[in-house]
Amino acid sequence: MKILVYNVAAEDGGGLFVLKNFYEDVKRLNSDIEWTFFISADILESTDRIKIEVFKETKESWLKRWVFENYKLPKIIESENFDIVISLQNMPVKKCDKPQLVYLHQSLQYCPKKFSMLKSEERGLAIRQKLICGLIKKNIKKAKHVFVQTEWIKSATMDWVGFSKDDITVVPVTLDINRVPVKPYVGQNSREFFYPARAEIYKNHKTVIEACKILKRKGIDDFRVIFSINSDAGVYEQKLSELSAGLPIDFIGNVEYEKIWDYYSRTILLFPSYLETCGLPMLEVKMAKGRILASDTPFSHEALDGYANADFFEYDNAEQLAQKMEKMLADSTYYEVNSETTREEQSLLEKMIEFI
Repeated sequence: MKILVYNVAAEDGGGLFVLKNFYEDVKRLNSDIEWTFFISADILESTDRIKIEVFKETKESWLKRWVFENYKLPKIIESENFDIVISLQNMPVKKCDKPQLVYLHQSLQYCPKKFSMLKSEERGLAIRQKLICGLIKKNIKKAKHVFVQTEWIKSATMDWVGFSKDDITVVPVTLDINRVPVKPYVGQNSREFFYPARAEIYKNHKTVIEACKILKRKGIDDFRVIFSINSDAGVYEQKLSELSAGLPIDFIGNVEYEKIWDYYSRTILLFPSYLETCGLPMLEVKMAKGRILASDTPFSHEALDGYANADFFEYDNAEQLAQKMEKMLADSTYYEVNSETTREEQSLLEKMIEFI
């Protein structure tokens, strides 16, 4: 059997995490399946059983990617005679008559806020929300089966597309203790809050900034908030930096993955985002047994309900966030918990092989 794994969209964050984990699982799989990965950058290596093909033109412009996916890609799939196509980038490959399995990890279509084309800082998200998500909705119905990360995404997708529960399989994101650099948690009395996230509107840095202003007005400024953002990387980053002037907020730029776990081990995770599929940092800090202050959203509750060292706030309520931050700074109550060190759930690859 010949299987194509298609994911030219993965660059960073959750998409890259999914691709690399899937690739590592394929490397360990003991089978006679011939695997080919189509990606856009030199981030994976070929092996005896895995062929890696890189199509860098898909990252050069939207036009080049559109031409590739609509004309070049279908011809390649046909000529190489793949039996099955696995798309890890939210929708099936176009103009392809092979059976396709799709991993849907886009949640912008379910965002509680509608972004505007008229606002420059929202325009990119508005295009994705209205156009890209529209394409996903139109094309995903052609998939043989869809896989998602969470129960809330499954339920929302059933309502959105009209799928039955048998059309979608939930594969929870699990962390393998042998793959992540977990360090002992020493942040029980921490006065540092850490938020590892890109400078996207829905990541909701502005609510954190407003909460810090409220705390400063109350005379509370002996704490530190750490954003993994370059303050001069772009217009939105510069705006966040300007709004943070005079506040105990540090912009430290991009952080290497292992270094992130150093922060996890000694800080309190802030997670104010209102748009995620699963919210990977919450799962990581939960594994690290850390303290977490997260948005009161379906994905946060699915990740953290039952976890003793987590609290929640309304994502758009800076006053409530300030109160919760003040409480965490004043009350260092910490509960010893067991971390999840074994993989109880089947991986995405295992679920897909089982389906095949």
